[in-house]
Amino acid sequence: MRIGLLGGTLDPVHFGHLRSAEEIREVMELDEIWFMPAALPPHKEPSKLTSFAHRLAMAELAVNSIDFFKATAIEGERIGPSYSIDTLKELRKRYKNRAEFFFILGSDAFLDIETWKDHGRLTDYGSLVVMRRGAEDSSGLKQVISRAFPNHRIQGEKDLFVAHGKGSIYLYSVTHLAISGTDIRRRARAGLSVRFLVPEKVRIYMEKNSLYAEPGGDLLPSLADKESKISSLAEPVQQIVAGILENKGEQLIILDMRGLSPLADFFIISQGRSTRHVQGIANRLRKDLRKKGIRCRGVEGEQEGKWVLMDYGDVIVHLFYGPTRDFYDLEGLWSEVPRIIF
Repeated sequence: MRIGLLGGTLDPVHFGHLRSAEEIREVMELDEIWFMPAALPPHKEPSKLTSFAHRLAMAELAVNSIDFFKATAIEGERIGPSYSIDTLKELRKRYKNRAEFFFILGSDAFLDIETWKDHGRLTDYGSLVVMRRGAEDSSGLKQVISRAFPNHRIQGEKDLFVAHGKGSIYLYSVTHLAISGTDIRRRARAGLSVRFLVPEKVRIYMEKNSLYAEPGGDLLPSLADKESKISSLAEPVQQIVAGILENKGEQLIILDMRGLSPLADFFIISQGRSTRHVQGIANRLRKDLRKKGIRCRGVEGEQEGKWVLMDYGDVIVHLFYGPTRDFYDLEGLWSEVPRIIF
């Protein structure tokens, strides 16, 4: 199989991404294109990114009904920065000779590729497809190729570069739609329409989840606010919350169930970027709390990692993989319960 990989933050995925991917699929005769949101892009400030779970969910909504397109959570399966070289290595390991990968990126990203981790080895694991905007001048791109990939030489056509034993580098012009994630987020913050900039299912998801709206109250608390809230809670809630945050649990909410549920005084709900991340949070949380004398009475769902339930007596911890959390919507089920949002 010939598989294209379209990465980046995809914050949010929009019609510019989709149209470019379709044109590359046709010209490269690819069997599939995988939309691959970066979990922790090395060149982006994490606090300014929408959560990986939301970005992945939007990518899935955008491509699920489109032939030859799919979304993948592979970059959310690792803890730490989402280095493209690590992703390509992992894909080669998984698929060996059953698939040929073509890493698709925009010309702006390619011009900065010399700042990427092990950039010179990217073509050890696949080919690079650089998307130019219409009749954009290629001279700057070719200069980067000569510096960053010195073994690659022009072959035949002027926009194909090859090297023995390595993937090729292709330069292709695509239709330039003047759409950007930055502009979409700006419009959403200003309360302006983003219709026809993103797929309708993505637009509805953005509105339903209040993505990119101006933060207020507890929606995006500062680190000091988080620390203050943690210190106001009783044990073992403090330790559990701190442990989840230390292990990069996302969208943490505490539901105050005192007097409302015979099961526990508090429900703590959080999510991971992937099922593997959820399993990692649960495993490390259990071990770290045991060292502090806080023992887990029981665990369910850890093997699958879609919904891990941990019983700490008066505190029940629910760790979700994002799409599973959306499906069960515990926060909505207990919508009238007092809560603390992190």
